[in-house]
Amino acid sequence: MLQRERPTMIGGWGRVTGSPATVVTPDCDEDWAELLGAAGPRGLIPRGGGRSYGDAAQNAGGLVVSTMAEASIGDVDAAAATVEVGAGVTIGDLLRYLAPGGWTLPVVPGTAAVTVGGAIAADVHGKNHERHGAFGRHVAAMTVLTPAYGTVEMSPTVNADEFWATVGGLGLTGIIRRATLRLIPLASWWVSTVDEQQPRLHRVLDRLHAASVSSDHAVAWVDPLGAGVITRATTARLGALTPGRAARTRATPTLPGRGIAWPPLAAAANAARRTAVVLRPRHLRPLSELHFPLDSLPGWPRLHGRRGLVQHQFAVPFGAEHVLAYALQAAREAGHPPSLVVVKVFGEANPAPLSFPGPGWSLAMDFAADPALGPLLDRLDERIAAAGGRVYLVKDSRAHPDLIAAMYPGLARWRAVRALLDPDGLLVSDLARRLRLADQRIDDQIGASHA
Repeated sequence: MLQRERPTMIGGWGRVTGSPATVVTPDCDEDWAELLGAAGPRGLIPRGGGRSYGDAAQNAGGLVVSTMAEASIGDVDAAAATVEVGAGVTIGDLLRYLAPGGWTLPVVPGTAAVTVGGAIAADVHGKNHERHGAFGRHVAAMTVLTPAYGTVEMSPTVNADEFWATVGGLGLTGIIRRATLRLIPLASWWVSTVDEQQPRLHRVLDRLHAASVSSDHAVAWVDPLGAGVITRATTARLGALTPGRAARTRATPTLPGRGIAWPPLAAAANAARRTAVVLRPRHLRPLSELHFPLDSLPGWPRLHGRRGLVQHQFAVPFGAEHVLAYALQAAREAGHPPSLVVVKVFGEANPAPLSFPGPGWSLAMDFAADPALGPLLDRLDERIAAAGGRVYLVKDSRAHPDLIAAMYPGLARWRAVRALLDPDGLLVSDLARRLRLADQRIDDQIGASHA
C-alpha cells in the first residue's frame, strides 16, 4: 500500500517559498498504479532532489510525489552510447557510475543533486549549450506515467508532441519514471581552465562568445558594474577517468541581514576573485569542480540571510545585450546589487515549448530575498519580454503571470498537449497555479477574440 508521510512544509531550495503538503514515495509498480487514484482534489506534483529555487515542486494542500526511490542504473549500451536510468538517480551519482567506463553526459547542470527526472522536467543546461544544447536534446526515450493514458513510452519519434511537452514541462504532463540517455565518450575526468579578466560588460560578452565556440565549456562571472572573469575549460590530456571523492561540504550558517549580498562583503568577494585570476589564471580541475562550484556550500541560500535567496535567471536573444546592462544598472540603482552574477551563451533551442534556452545570452543574479525586490524584478521582466526574452520558470518564485505567454510563445501548444495527457488537471504545482500555466480558458478566450 502507498505510504504517506504526515503533512509537512515543502519549500524551494532558495528558502523563499513553502507550503504544506503530504509526501508519498512510491517504491514498486503497485504503488505507482495506486498513485493517480490517491491524489485527491488538490492533485499531485513529482519532486526529485528539491533543487528548484522556487515553487515548481510544491503543491499546497495536495500530494508531493518523491521520485527518489526510482534510482536504478542499467548497463551502458556501448554500441548505442546510451544508458537507461530511473528518474530518481542524481546527476552526481550517474556521472560517478559512468566515468570509469569512459562515458559521461553531454549536458550537466550546475549541481550534482538534480535528479534525471528533474533535469528533463526543467530541461536543464550547462556551460556548453552552444555546443550541446539542453538536457532534453540527449534523451533518447522515456517512460512517463500520465493521468489519461497510464504509462506512455515517449521519444523524439514516438509520441513526439507528448515527449517535447514533457521536456521542460515542470512535471505537469506526467511523472517521468525512467529515461534512456545518450552519452558521449569521456577522455579524462580533469579539465584545464583559463581565467581571463575584462573590465567592461561588452568585452566580457565578446570574449565569452569566442570562448564558447573554441572551448568545451565557457562561463563568465560578472560584478555589479559589469567587469567580469571569463572561464574557458578544455579536457585535460591525463587519461584519468576515476572521479575523486565528492567535494567536502562546509557548514553554512544563516548570516544576519543580507549576508554575503551586503554590498561591502560582495565587493570584497569580487575583488578577491579578480586577485586570484591575476595570481593564478590557469588551473587543472576535476570536472565536478567545474560543473558544481557551489555544491561544497549546500546551504548557499542561508548565506543570504534568514529570508533566503532569490535567483533571477533570464535569457535574451543576441542583439539584446542592452537588457543585460540594464539589469545590472537597475539592481545597483535600486540598492540591491546581486551577490553573484553568472553569464552564459546559448545556442540553438530544442522543440520543447517550455524549454528555457534559445540563441542568445543567459544572465543569472543571486539576491538576498527582500520584499522590495518585487518592483525591480517586475520592471526587468517587462524589459526581458519586450526584447523577446524569458525567465527560467524552474527558478522563478515571483514572476507576473500576464508576461508568461509573451515570454513562451509555445505555451498554447503546450497547454493543448497537456490537456490530452491530463484532462482533469490532476498534475498541479504552486508554480502552475501562480502563473496559471495550465489555464486552458485563457487560450480559448484568445482564440474566440480572433474568430
